[in-house]
Amino acid sequence: MAEVFEDSYSAEALANMENYIISFGTLIKDVGSGEAFKNALFGLKVMIEKKPRRVADLSKIYPGHRPMTLELLVFSREHIPLIVNEIKTHGFKKVTSDIQQQLITVVIPKPTLDDLTAMEDQVASMSRSAISSLTKIRGNTSQRLKAALENEFIDGVTANGSREKVDAVYDKYVQLVKLHALKKRKSILGSYFECKNKEEEEMLPLLNKLKPLPEPKVEK
Repeated sequence: MAEVFEDSYSAEALANMENYIISFGTLIKDVGSGEAFKNALFGLKVMIEKKPRRVADLSKIYPGHRPMTLELLVFSREHIPLIVNEIKTHGFKKVTSDIQQQLITVVIPKPTLDDLTAMEDQVASMSRSAISSLTKIRGNTSQRLKAALENEFIDGVTANGSREKVDAVYDKYVQLVKLHALKKRKSILGSYFECKNKEEEEMLPLLNKLKPLPEPKVEK
C-alpha cells in the first residue's frame, strides 16, 4: 500500500518537472535562431484593399536554404512588393524577391552587441522562470506529503522516500537549467562572454559533456 501512495505523490511531481525542463529547452533553443526571427515576421501587416493583413496569412514563412536567411512563399504575386517594403521597414535591409517563383528571401542581419545582450537577458529570464517553476512543484509536493502524513494517509517512511526522490530530481534539473543557460549564453556572446560568478566558472568544464535536453513528446 505504501508503494502506491509514493507513486501517486512523487510520480506527478517528477512528470511536471520533466515538462518544465522540456519547455525550457525548447524556449532557449529558439533564442537568437532563425526560428526566432521567423516569428518576428508573423506580426507584420500590410494594407490589402484598405485592410491590414498579416504577412503570415499572405505567405508561408520558413528558415531559408542558406544559413541566416528566411524565405517566404507568397500566395499572390501582386502582394510581393508590399511585403518586401514592410519587411525592410522593420530592420531587414537585405531582402530580395523572385516574382516568378513567388519567393522572398530575407537575410537575417548580424546582431549588434546590444542585440546579443538582450538575448543574454532573455536566456537569464527563462532560466529564472524555469527554476522558480521547479521550486514551486517541489514545494507543493512537500505540502501534500506533509498533509498526507498528518492525516495518516501515508507513513513516515513513504513520505521521506517520496520527498527524497523529488528533491534529487529537483537538484538535477536545476543544475541542468543552469548549465544549459550558461552554454546558450556562451554560444550567443562568443568572445564577449564572461562568467558572472564563481559558480559559473566551476560549471564551465562540464559544458563539453552536456547532453541535449529532452525533446517534446510527439503524440502518435
